[in-house]
Amino acid sequence: MRTGKRTHLPDIKIILLAAGIIIITVVIIVFIYKDQKQEKNKEKVAQGIRYLESLEQQNVAEINETIKAIRVRHSLDLADTDESVVWGAFENCAVMGDSRAVGFSFYEFLPEDWVIAESGSTVRDVSEHLEQLKRLDPVRVFLCFGINDIACGLWPEPADYAAECAAQIRAVAGALPGTEIYLNSILPPGAAAMWNESYVRLGEYNDALKAMTEQNGFRYIDNTYVAEEHQNLYQDDGLHLQPDFYKYWAANMLTEVNEQ
Repeated sequence: MRTGKRTHLPDIKIILLAAGIIIITVVIIVFIYKDQKQEKNKEKVAQGIRYLESLEQQNVAEINETIKAIRVRHSLDLADTDESVVWGAFENCAVMGDSRAVGFSFYEFLPEDWVIAESGSTVRDVSEHLEQLKRLDPVRVFLCFGINDIACGLWPEPADYAAECAAQIRAVAGALPGTEIYLNSILPPGAAAMWNESYVRLGEYNDALKAMTEQNGFRYIDNTYVAEEHQNLYQDDGLHLQPDFYKYWAANMLTEVNEQ
């Protein structure tokens, strides 16, 4: 009997040894897997850090310009797909300007009462219409001047003109507290109007306007892209605009409104 029991002991040792080997093997595999997973996670984190560092090296202004260009493109596409949405956004908004701005009401895109514009006007005329603005009590005011202002010779230096625009914006803000005021960049003339040498410096005037608005926290609408994109929609004189231009101009104004 004793001899029979001893014959089974080696079998038990083998089983225990085998089980131990399996357990150790499993533990080793688990540790290897964890190490590999940690290495992968570390690499992902490192990739993320490298990506963030690359973003830091980019010019923030360039990134913002890219984002804005996308928004502008979206707005201009909206003008083609659903023009009524564009004009609907101008409810209770006043447009002030020169003969170019007259087109907003002349072509019946906006009510005549809400377009305070006249041929030959300059930004200096804004303050003469403050009482009219008060009666309208608009949510927003869009200032659309510049082409006469450059040519008339009153502001031979861009900085002087920017200072005048700042004064007029403050006048409107004083009369209408809480109303949003937007200053449009000067729409460049078409090739047919470049006989006027004063327009050669238009870019300098727009740069001065943009710098002034940034310094004072005013709202500025850059119309450069929309003008370049739709030069074919200028009138033959190179100054005035065909009816189809206005929906794109209006959509571009809304790009700045929607950024607020």
